[in-house]
Amino acid sequence: MLKNKKAKFIALAVFLALQLTYLVLVIVTGKEYFTSICLSALFLVLCFEKNKTYLVMQIGLICTVFADIFLVVLEPIKQIPAMIFFSFTQICYFLRLYFNTKSKKEKLIHLILRVSLTLIVQIITIVVLKEKIDALSLVSMFYYTNLILNMIFAFIHFKKSPVFAIGLLLFLLCDTIIGLDIMASSYISGTLLEAINSFVSGANWAWIFYVPSQALIAISLVRIKEKKSSIKSRIFCIKTLNESYKIANNRANKNCKIY
Repeated sequence: MLKNKKAKFIALAVFLALQLTYLVLVIVTGKEYFTSICLSALFLVLCFEKNKTYLVMQIGLICTVFADIFLVVLEPIKQIPAMIFFSFTQICYFLRLYFNTKSKKEKLIHLILRVSLTLIVQIITIVVLKEKIDALSLVSMFYYTNLILNMIFAFIHFKKSPVFAIGLLLFLLCDTIIGLDIMASSYISGTLLEAINSFVSGANWAWIFYVPSQALIAISLVRIKEKKSSIKSRIFCIKTLNESYKIANNRANKNCKIY
């Protein structure tokens, strides 16, 4: 929607200032600020461009908002619907990575690897948890596996979008902390897990990672500067026009002399 370069720059500056404010509030108060997640989705809507990458990213951030409605806004929290929405988010981020991969061979390898690892992790989860297995654990492991894979592939193509890769890393750190807490309370107990939970309980580390992760993911598609190819094409057009003008001018001068 925001086509003007100055308007995009102002929107980006305001967005980052607000998200930094939310991050400071999370650190100071330890509270969860759902508005910051809504703001990330809204920002991408404002900077939307008509292509499939923007579309899947927008859907992904909207799914994140819905997931947080079930986890943060509603009481009691509804974990299974939340994890389903988070899973859709990761599918959208996978599609972004898939669309941006030009090599057909690499696309095929990516797809086979993702499906294979997801199935293997599901089987391992069933074997390890045994009688404790439930829908939440299966959906959560599907989500977590795809988040890890998205982060790995984003770092493989780090030069294409370093902001997206770092955003996914922070997202992973956030969910690792939440996952350890859930495992310690519901599935697996142990001294190590208890020690980790006691360490992270001193601050709301999950949201300290979460707020910047969503902000970085939201801005990962924004381009204030023009692409080099676009600039080069404009320069080429200007040179062509100048040459055409010179040729026309020379012809006009010759005609005047003959006359």
